[in-house]
Amino acid sequence: MPVDVVTIPGVELVRVGVHEISTGTWVVSREDLADAVAASKAGILADPVIKLGHEGPLAGGAPALGRVRNLRLAQSGDLLIGDFVDVPRALAAVMPKAWPQRSVEGLVDFAADDGRTYRFVVTGCALLGAVRPGVDGLADIADVCTLYGVAAGSGRRVVVACVPPRIGAPDPRRARAVAVARARRTRIQRITLGA
Repeated sequence: MPVDVVTIPGVELVRVGVHEISTGTWVVSREDLADAVAASKAGILADPVIKLGHEGPLAGGAPALGRVRNLRLAQSGDLLIGDFVDVPRALAAVMPKAWPQRSVEGLVDFAADDGRTYRFVVTGCALLGAVRPGVDGLADIADVCTLYGVAAGSGRRVVVACVPPRIGAPDPRRARAVAVARARRTRIQRITLGA
C-alpha cells in the first residue's frame, strides 16, 4: 500500500541573529549556517527528523513525521532553509493551522569522524503550535505552502492522537488537556467569526 506523503519545499529554519532559546542565548552567524549546509551535504549525520514539539510523552518512541533535506542558504547567507520531505498528507493539511512554526535542534561545535569541526549541525526539527520558537522572523508554514502551491491547509478535519486513552479512571492530565483544547477552539472560532 503506497504511503500518502508530500514535500513542502523551502521551509525557513534558522536566521542569523541573537536568539533567546530554551537553553539560553544563541548567537547565530553566517558561518554557523554555512557549516550546517556543509555538514548536511557531507552526510555527517542522518537527515534531521521532523517531530511534534521538542518533548513529548513518547520521548524516543515518537514517530518521525518526515525529514529535512536539501539544506541551503538564502538571503545572502542569512537564512537556512530546507525541504520537508515524506510528510504525511494528513499532517501537511493541518500543519499551517496547528503547527505553523518550527524550531530546529542541533549540535554546536560538532567534531565529526572526518576530523572537521562543524560550528552547527541540524539534528531535528520540532513543529510548534502553542509555543513560539526561539528564532524570530521565520515565515509560517502557511506562507511557504501558499508560495509553492502545496495543498496544505485544506478545510478537512484530521485528528492526531499521540497517546491512547487509559481504560478505567479518567486521567486528570488528559481531562485538563481536553478542556484547554476546547477553550482554544472556542477562542479561535470567536476570533474567526468576529464574535
